[in-house]
Amino acid sequence: MAVNKISMSINYRKNKGSLSSAGKYYAEVDRQKTLSTRGLAQHLKDHNCMVGRDAIMAVLIKLSECIPELVAQGVGVKLDGLGIFYPSIDNVKGGATEAQMKDSNFNPTSIIEGVHMRFTPDSSALDNLTSKNFLRRSVAPESQNIIETVKRTVNGKVKSIQTAITLEDFRTNGNPSPSSPEGEGTNTGGGGGTTGGDYNEGD
Repeated sequence: MAVNKISMSINYRKNKGSLSSAGKYYAEVDRQKTLSTRGLAQHLKDHNCMVGRDAIMAVLIKLSECIPELVAQGVGVKLDGLGIFYPSIDNVKGGATEAQMKDSNFNPTSIIEGVHMRFTPDSSALDNLTSKNFLRRSVAPESQNIIETVKRTVNGKVKSIQTAITLEDFRTNGNPSPSSPEGEGTNTGGGGGTTGGDYNEGD
């Protein structure tokens, strides 16, 4: 668990739906790139890890191989201070009747619609990552932009373009301009109280 609060950039987006929340603004994380394994290894090394990046990479790669292997066997894997990886099953709607289960010609696995690897953040008293208090303990939210999605016709096709305006400018000048150049804005998405955005692979 982090001791010092970490700065988190926050954007705001208006819900344009038809429910009671329509027209109201909701916060979302200004998501950045997603680190690759190499990038995470370098980050760990930069945090005064006592081994080199290659050794860290080797461990991370093994983790990515072994955790799914164990979960596929029904074994949950707990990384202390982070959380638990475990398997779960989606059943077909209605499941199976008792008569079906007693029928030797019935394949019980046919009711399995999907098998997933799930993750639950650590909820121990020491490392509670699931608590709403996690924000107050570890994160320092910093308001950044108002995000607006506008429709523009580009080469004959209607595209959704995201624009961003600083909170300060929004309070002074209003909504982002629909004429903002294509490609400007942030990489966030979602809205209505949920976070969103596209993750980009990075080092």
